[in-house]
Amino acid sequence: MSNGTTNLIGSSKPCQINGPLIVTIVGLPCHGKSLAAHKISRYLFWRGEDVKVFKVEDFVTEETLQNISEWFTTGHNVAIIDGMNLSKQSRNLVANYCRTSVYHHLIVEFNCTEACVEDNIKDTALFYEKLDNNKDWLKKLQERFKKFTPLYEKCSIHEGPLITVNNSENQLLHSVTAHGVQGLLQTFILGVLSSPVIKHRVFYFSRHGESEFNVLGRIGGDADLSDRGRKYADNLAKQLGGPGSSKDSPKPRLIWTSELRRTISTVQNIPGPRATLKDLNEINAGICEGLTYEEIQERFPSEFAWRDQDKLKYRYPHGESYLDLLQRVDGVIQALLLNTDVLVVSHQAVLRCIISYFKGTKPEEIPYINVPLHTLIIVKSYGYDFEIETVPLKVECVDTYRIQPNNCSIERTSADALTTVPAHFDSVPSALIN
Repeated sequence: MSNGTTNLIGSSKPCQINGPLIVTIVGLPCHGKSLAAHKISRYLFWRGEDVKVFKVEDFVTEETLQNISEWFTTGHNVAIIDGMNLSKQSRNLVANYCRTSVYHHLIVEFNCTEACVEDNIKDTALFYEKLDNNKDWLKKLQERFKKFTPLYEKCSIHEGPLITVNNSENQLLHSVTAHGVQGLLQTFILGVLSSPVIKHRVFYFSRHGESEFNVLGRIGGDADLSDRGRKYADNLAKQLGGPGSSKDSPKPRLIWTSELRRTISTVQNIPGPRATLKDLNEINAGICEGLTYEEIQERFPSEFAWRDQDKLKYRYPHGESYLDLLQRVDGVIQALLLNTDVLVVSHQAVLRCIISYFKGTKPEEIPYINVPLHTLIIVKSYGYDFEIETVPLKVECVDTYRIQPNNCSIERTSADALTTVPAHFDSVPSALIN
């Protein structure tokens, strides 16, 4: 966890590496501010930053700044003020506070075309009508926009580091300009804002069908599907526009798999443009590739214990860690957010890292997200959040989920080390092979 109070001793400037950052969101109603604020927050949290969105009705108050101060003094390092902050006076209050407290300050200003604002007002009204249909939300939002438009004082580059977003769902119309952006966190934010926020998105995630290595309890490798895995592939195709599907079944616009046979075989009967991506390959288990947990314990008991002690940071010798995976799939997530109706068929560890972005999972919990075989996971945008639905396709398979054992000491017995290892076969039963 970053230490939000770190600064240069005796300096009037915040530490470039680890100084606390306040992001002030600026713009008129229905300009996509809250969607973007939470998109920034979600991404930074996924990268391990301690970030919080502070929602204000119209502009910042002294109480807001006090709440931010308490957030920083407890070891956190990023605060996002989500409000209109239309006046220079309101923004100066934050800027002066940052100078006095020696914090970084970044202003993010949102502009929209008239047509974009109209669409946003309609979408926002529909969203709130689902929560409370006793109000005329369309009229309320239109009046709010009209009320505040004359009060808007546009931001100036003289106010401090500034990112100006001309917001649009159309990638050709969406644009971002930056002045004075500095440091890694602000650069991350600039990257997040460079892509348009797609308001209505749906993604489909699945592990490959059960493989012959799954049946044997072996990790990694490039094994083909078992007979039950092929049956799952057929059922998945029926769900997603393939043979035997109903007319109204969803049909992916894009299909992404890893380079490994078991994922490619899983989607072979699902129609749609497809790509095999190296970044979706399973975690590289290095010297442990192709081994069972029992064999790892027998040959490398210390490695097995070290991985149980800190599964997030542990790196297989000549292989990868979960931290490596998080870096690897960053580009996949950014590409997903530019699209909708994408089917991703990958592997347990990789999907844990991707799904954690949508779940808002703490980094240390990512290696223990349960992503079962033979289950379709559907992720839908809901406002600035995401809803996640799991759909088991009811094809029998082994369970590959292993929880952290109670005893993670390198002096533990083999029985203690293997107590949470899922059951598996010693050889592939003939009933599971064509």
